[in-house]
Amino acid sequence: MREEREQQMEKLTLSTKEHGGTWFGVLIGNQNRLVASSFSKSQKNLVSHLRADSPGKLIERFTNESNVALNEMIDLYEGRRTTNRVRLDWEGVSEFEKSVCQAMNQIPKGKVASYGMLAKRIHSGPRAVGTGVARNPWPLFVPCHRVVPANLEIGNYSIGGALSDYGCAVKRELLEREGVLIEGDKVAPSALWVPTGA
Repeated sequence: MREEREQQMEKLTLSTKEHGGTWFGVLIGNQNRLVASSFSKSQKNLVSHLRADSPGKLIERFTNESNVALNEMIDLYEGRRTTNRVRLDWEGVSEFEKSVCQAMNQIPKGKVASYGMLAKRIHSGPRAVGTGVARNPWPLFVPCHRVVPANLEIGNYSIGGALSDYGCAVKRELLEREGVLIEGDKVAPSALWVPTGA
């Protein structure tokens, strides 16, 4: 079993691409599924972050799958529609984290949901949901930027694994590119999406 796992680890592919001054990176694993994604102003920080998310050795190269994922990631970053051709690798993701990711995937483009709303949706607590959101291994593919505090402030956003003022600014830009109305430092109440069952 251990030998098989080590062989699987060696098949992980790390690819990066620069677009508009931002570096995008994807980690492609077994069966050409997306293990992790991230973006940063620094390629070095991006690669370090993705390496930290990796369960084993990485091969830095481009494949058809990584190129598709990187291009789709850039489209998501720019607020454009995508073909949703990227398949996620759920191995290593807990059932709770999976339920949080699935709930985030239901938030429509141009809308936001609060941590509390998602918590009601999956029958959990807001803090636990916050932890699940923070552990999202697929930023942009799973839209964690669409989750905001109950007071509708923009809130924190991790870029390359680190929280910063820059991350908050990027979260605001992502939401605005998707059509979310922002008034001052808060999301307009009209942008709030209430999930079915919340």
